[in-house]
Amino acid sequence: MNFDLAEQINPYLDKQEFSKAVSIAETSLKNIPTTDFHSIIGHSLTNQADGVANWINDFYRKAYKVIEPKALYFEMNEFDINTDTWYIDGFAFSEDGGLDLEDMDWLYDVSLETMTSEEYVITGYEELQEAFENVEPDTDDLQNARDWCEQLVIARFMELMNAAHSEAKKQNMDWAKAP
Repeated sequence: MNFDLAEQINPYLDKQEFSKAVSIAETSLKNIPTTDFHSIIGHSLTNQADGVANWINDFYRKAYKVIEPKALYFEMNEFDINTDTWYIDGFAFSEDGGLDLEDMDWLYDVSLETMTSEEYVITGYEELQEAFENVEPDTDDLQNARDWCEQLVIARFMELMNAAHSEAKKQNMDWAKAP
């Protein structure tokens, strides 16, 4: 991952200004000669928000049988090297330890019962999965396109999770108030 590029959009992701982060990344990608990685431009994942919200709700209900979840954490698999399937995993926690980057030990308090038993498979980016698998960056332009595409996938994933949380609130789902 190119951390210099991440630093350009992370301030907007931290403030949940997804459209600004996406705009910066897409504009930067558009300034590079077209590659297979350009297929992400204009392609959001938010059309899957309802499915993700329901998947999380099912997970929350299962986890609630073991603990009273105070916080939920979701992550996407390492998509740049695991190109067969892109998916989301989730974890439930009995406490919300906050976002203190110096003290994130509370995230280690997980068990099989507080982890998703099945992943949510992300669809719609199959062309990108092929690009990550088949393209070995051999030029600066190709490497830059790959790096910006990585940033866009991350931003689009975060945008999807935010949309799923909004959907859960609209539908008064069990997990809607969990951070």
